[in-house]
Amino acid sequence: MILLSFASCSLANGHVEAQHYRQFWLWGNIQTRTYLSNATELYILQGEVKFLRSEQHSQLIPQGIGLRSFPHQQKVWLVFRTTSLNWQTDTTQQVIQRLQQWKNAGNQIIGLQIDFDSGTRNLGQYANFLVQLRQQLPKSYRLSITGLLDWTNHQDPLTLTKLQQSVDEIVLQSYQGRHTIENYAQYIQRLKILSIPFKLGLVEHGTWQPPSGLESNPNFLGYVVFLLPKKFGK
Repeated sequence: MILLSFASCSLANGHVEAQHYRQFWLWGNIQTRTYLSNATELYILQGEVKFLRSEQHSQLIPQGIGLRSFPHQQKVWLVFRTTSLNWQTDTTQQVIQRLQQWKNAGNQIIGLQIDFDSGTRNLGQYANFLVQLRQQLPKSYRLSITGLLDWTNHQDPLTLTKLQQSVDEIVLQSYQGRHTIENYAQYIQRLKILSIPFKLGLVEHGTWQPPSGLESNPNFLGYVVFLLPKKFGK
């Protein structure tokens, strides 16, 4: 409730003012901002997984900020982008080792977030990948994924069941690039039938007015703000 009250205050001018929120994506190149000390959850980019066709093997490419310690009261998710669902076991182990390294540094590591732009038609294939990943991920870590608003058009009950059984939350992105999707409210109305806990990803300085009924949805867990480099700020 505290998170939602802060979010409501930030919408007086219809734009996302990051200082009024408490959950953030940190993608690197973000200069120190005083309000981050009040953050409750941080999603921190750590790398990208690609599949090298020449070697027929997946590769983890480090990205984002280096290992550091955050206040223990702040929950931390490590984010890994991927352009391929073909992960070898050693790649998955590298990701898990990174989680452990951050935990050993004194951070409260909640789990892993996968950032993969799956097309709605291919959501079933992505769900299969997540089932396998969940099986390899230690039970002490939770599994989060980013999602596209267009996924609300997906109606296959088997795919939705697999997602529900393998992921702990979906953070649905309401923006493309640095701009809010114009018809986001139409998609969000369909979230009433989503039985998976979800958050909404907002872009800093983007336009936003929460659709009616959103904050009363029992599966809605709040907002995550994607922070922009200062050169894109106002």
